[in-house]
Amino acid sequence: MSRPICGVARTSGLLRLGLLARVLAEAGSQLLGNSPNGYPALYPDRQFLRPALGNIFLAAGAAVLRQACVPSVRSRRPRFLQPSHGVSMTQQSQYRSSQDIVHRIRAILGDFPGYRALHADGRLYRGTFRGNEAARLYTRAQHLQGDAIPATVRFSKGGGDPHAPFGATVGMATRFYLPDGQFTNSVMLSQKLFFSNSIEQFVALLEALKPLPGQDGVNKTGLEAFLAANANVARSFKLRGETPAPVSFAHTEFNSVHAFLFRNAADRITAARVHWIPVEGIRGQPLDALSGQAGDVLFTELEARLQRGPVGFDMELELAGPDDPLDDATALWPPDRERVRIGRLLIERATTEVEIGDPVMNHDPTVLTDGIEATDDPILQIRRGVYEVSAAQRSGGWKRCPFSGAR
Repeated sequence: MSRPICGVARTSGLLRLGLLARVLAEAGSQLLGNSPNGYPALYPDRQFLRPALGNIFLAAGAAVLRQACVPSVRSRRPRFLQPSHGVSMTQQSQYRSSQDIVHRIRAILGDFPGYRALHADGRLYRGTFRGNEAARLYTRAQHLQGDAIPATVRFSKGGGDPHAPFGATVGMATRFYLPDGQFTNSVMLSQKLFFSNSIEQFVALLEALKPLPGQDGVNKTGLEAFLAANANVARSFKLRGETPAPVSFAHTEFNSVHAFLFRNAADRITAARVHWIPVEGIRGQPLDALSGQAGDVLFTELEARLQRGPVGFDMELELAGPDDPLDDATALWPPDRERVRIGRLLIERATTEVEIGDPVMNHDPTVLTDGIEATDDPILQIRRGVYEVSAAQRSGGWKRCPFSGAR
């Protein structure tokens, strides 16, 4: 006997997915016609909300993911890049690894239902992005052709406890709402490097950090032993420790950590890392000074600043040299790499998920548009699954019916 999932009978995997797709399409159409408080009122073309509305029903999709493995995942791997670190990013391995990673993160940082596993505390802002003439030399991406592009930004703390004070790392996740009705994401951190260059190494790091029985907090002895055996991770930790803590989001540089491939109208490909450079200059402060302040200090500072006018960031490409690794998020490229500014973001005011029309706001960094492609960096590739698992868990997607009205 088949068991219903939110009223949709469990028959074959394909039938379940087909029925769910129909439900999503119908519900999305209804919501597009009934969003008086959302972005349709701000931007007349409602089509750009279609992909965001899919996230409203991510919980239903998560139920199908758990019962029928995973949905079809289109590979974004460029044909000329070879797999690295022995990682095969199949559908099942990606999502199984993602669940394990999220579980391990919550075991270390705490489990806070309804919040992201990482960057749990954040606030949303809206603004406008415009690419410049230099951008078109490197990419044909829609949002980098010179038009004014609506954008939303989520600034966030770096940890998993939404009630903790700010730490050394903060995040900036940007969503660009494209003229064709789709969107693309850009996810950056205040740190320049990640803490591992393979899924296996990241899992081993999380295992080393796991609190000892009867103790709270990370296992410092385990971390020290891991760093002694993994020089690349030790270098990333050292660099983060040497970087001042933020004094304001408006004075913080943000970094993509991963490399991406930028393809222009002539199909010429340029590999680059991406950075947000604050227009008002980079400033910092000692970590002790920041962590001793109120837990919302950087949010309130930014909102007071926005009362005086927009806050600007320039998008900058750091162009890869011929020998720079494109699949290693722990590798620091030489400081003399050419940098090119390709656009400016002006953040105007605070906003909310309700106004945007997307209660989940899953900032998957692999949601890209034509003209920007992911590399074979295994950490970048696994982030898709990690973000979806975290989104499903915080929305109750594997425990309750998303159509029931429960919160």
